[in-house]
Amino acid sequence: MRALPRDSVARRRRRSGYAVDGARAAPAAQPTSAASASTVGPPLAPAPGPGPPPARQGPRPIPFRLSLTYSRVLGEDGDLTNDQLSTNAIGINFDFPSTTYVRNHFGIANQWESQSAGGYSARGFRIDLISFGYPITLVDSRVRLDLEPIVTLVRGEIMFVSGGPTFFRMESGFGLDLSATYRQWFLSLEPDVDFRYWTYAKNDSQTGFGRVFPLRFAFGHEF
Repeated sequence: MRALPRDSVARRRRRSGYAVDGARAAPAAQPTSAASASTVGPPLAPAPGPGPPPARQGPRPIPFRLSLTYSRVLGEDGDLTNDQLSTNAIGINFDFPSTTYVRNHFGIANQWESQSAGGYSARGFRIDLISFGYPITLVDSRVRLDLEPIVTLVRGEIMFVSGGPTFFRMESGFGLDLSATYRQWFLSLEPDVDFRYWTYAKNDSQTGFGRVFPLRFAFGHEF
């Protein structure tokens, strides 16, 4: 047989994928597009929506208060009154919440009054039977300031006169209590305007309209 030229054999081997030296030629690298070569990351999470609105805080709970009180009548005028009297009272007040916004007041005090002219003196009890207030916080910090309008619907006084008959008084009124509280201890000042409309003694009952102006101080504790 006739031998083929060496260059013809090499051309045949290149076509069949073999190198001239017998090793198989590596396949040509396929071009990749720029889009396929780029790295595709995970899909972005959607932006979080607005959270739920903050819970609305309710009103501050009204605490129970127990206090020692001192009252002094600064003046009085009108029917059923005597501006020459010197009247003072020391007692205890119980202030307890009835609703979220209203506080009831019950007070009992030992009251004494006297008049220098004539030698009159009497001692007895002063009782706030139906009284309620609406405390309003003015400053809520380390020292809390509260302002409380107080309405007294029924106040009774029973007085035992030295050398005379016992008598009974009925009053209503309103006041404005300003208190400062620190670590549950409080001090308050309350000017009042009371309206006296009935007095009763043995065989003597009188009605009218008199004004009494007491000033009350209180020191106590919240629970």
